[in-house]
Amino acid sequence: MSLVLAAVGAAVAALIQSTVLPFAAAGAGGLDLVLVIAVVWTMALGLEGGLVWAFLGGLVIDVLLMRPLGLTAFIDLLAVGAAWVTGLILVRAIYPVIVVTAATLAGISVPLTVLLYEALRDVPGGVDPTAGLVRSTILAAIVAALVAPPALALARRTPVEEVERVDW
Repeated sequence: MSLVLAAVGAAVAALIQSTVLPFAAAGAGGLDLVLVIAVVWTMALGLEGGLVWAFLGGLVIDVLLMRPLGLTAFIDLLAVGAAWVTGLILVRAIYPVIVVTAATLAGISVPLTVLLYEALRDVPGGVDPTAGLVRSTILAAIVAALVAPPALALARRTPVEEVERVDW
């Protein structure tokens, strides 16, 4: 059930990111909503749901914004992997760690997206990869601060499943 919720949520978040956020007040066009929610989901609820968020949300964003197919999904999957490793290093995900990790990864993803886009397609001269870096990082921290408490509450209510081991 949680993977279905992640898939539907990723599609809705990608629609919001590509249709509403570019026209929102305070310049929220630089916010990568799917990446932030995927990182929070990964650190609070587990890797599988975060991978669904990142892959499906990234593909929907690529299709809607006419980017090279798979570019956003690739960057989001890298961020989810980094969040998962951070979650492994820190055994218990706590609120400040989730917010800082989401903001840091969102800040890294902005110039990485521009650089990979330049490598795949011709971009007009004068495009600065760091133009919206501070704004998008601050917005990512705010969104992560708002999304993390419900995710952590859901993680506490969800029973921990035992890891299934294969018998050889």
